[in-house]
Amino acid sequence: MKIPAGYTIRFPSEGGPPGQHGSVAFNGRHWKMFNKVDAQARAQLEAAMKTWCRFGPMDMPDSKFKFEGRHRKGGKNIRIDTFKGWQVRFYGTTIEVNRKAVFLITEADLAKKQDAAMKTKLDNAVEVASMQIKKAEE
Repeated sequence: MKIPAGYTIRFPSEGGPPGQHGSVAFNGRHWKMFNKVDAQARAQLEAAMKTWCRFGPMDMPDSKFKFEGRHRKGGKNIRIDTFKGWQVRFYGTTIEVNRKAVFLITEADLAKKQDAAMKTKLDNAVEVASMQIKKAEE
């Protein structure tokens, strides 16, 4: 697989090599959204993303990184996870590129008011993830 067109590695360092576990990639729209997030929430998200890049998701608390479920779409079983900051969520899926994990951000919720994932955001995250996985496989 390859990183889909329009996505750029932003963590652990912009455009840089992956961390021990992997990298986090954003498309332009979601990167702009990330940069509009409140400074405190952005710092929490950045720390969580860098931790994921270095160590992976295994020991990360649900308050920072949460499994949102597996969803069938286009013949694929797509796993969606969420990076969490103060009332902000960035949803996505993980692909493998050059034997390293790459977390593709596929949806964002900048005004989270409840603990459970919003169904429309989750459905859109799955839809976009399905399209990006197809692009990565080309």
